[in-house]
Amino acid sequence: MNFTDGISHMILERDLPIITFYDFYILGHTLFERKVWQEEPLKRMPHDWDQLRTKNAIQRMVDRRVLVADSDFRAGVWRVTQSTRAGSAEEISCIADPFCYVSHLSAMQRYGLTDRSPKSLHLTTPRRELWNRMRAEQIHRDLPGHDLRGIPLLNRPGFGHTLRRREIAIHTATHPSVPVPVAGEETRISSIGQTFADMLLAPRLCGGMRHVLDIWEREADQWLDEIVEAVDHLDSKIAKLRAGYILSEVLSVEHLTMSKWARFVQRGGSQRLDPEAAYAPKFSERWMISINV
Repeated sequence: MNFTDGISHMILERDLPIITFYDFYILGHTLFERKVWQEEPLKRMPHDWDQLRTKNAIQRMVDRRVLVADSDFRAGVWRVTQSTRAGSAEEISCIADPFCYVSHLSAMQRYGLTDRSPKSLHLTTPRRELWNRMRAEQIHRDLPGHDLRGIPLLNRPGFGHTLRRREIAIHTATHPSVPVPVAGEETRISSIGQTFADMLLAPRLCGGMRHVLDIWEREADQWLDEIVEAVDHLDSKIAKLRAGYILSEVLSVEHLTMSKWARFVQRGGSQRLDPEAAYAPKFSERWMISINV
């Protein structure tokens, strides 16, 4: 078996619906280091494995119709034609961007918290500076002990407006949460606690504050510890005040951590429960926010 056939077998064994340039590079590098495929020595080995040889190998895969450029991305992503998995928009996005995850109303739907079907698939990815740091860490994990000069870096994928005929809405985060994997998929999703926290950070992206309040009233008590932990880690004072008000005055729930949030109370301010609605004269004495819902 020659080296190119070995890469083709690795792609098919991986059985993912798409492959990125970086993932292809890592597969080729792994095979180049092993020099065997399933204990069979490989022939026609390249003298080295670099960016140019990766490009040439990808073109051979395209010529063999193993791969075809994925038109949902601007560059650097190919469909695996013989994969047994078509791949949902959620799964494709999480393969293409190794640091993004399903969030907001889309995550709420996946958790069964809402019966609304979001028009767009909501995805969250780290801001560019953090994304680049995470990229460097990923490269060092994948290629430990190697001279990384000249090695193609992971690039943030160029998403279009739609992915697998679904509109997508991409949000960037300075402090993204640690997502959780979805069993049986390559999809990642915001944790249940972070999903509730995001409802307070950006209720507009979660069906509106009235919808958020309905969900908190119905579901929050069973996820109390996870919610409080996620809210406490937020770099947002107003989100903590909103959570404190909802938990203590709407749900009549208390938690030791909530006492720390009281230091963010600001008398005489214009803090609002719903950031999209006008200020209302009714307010919480304890949390000093306008109850404008």
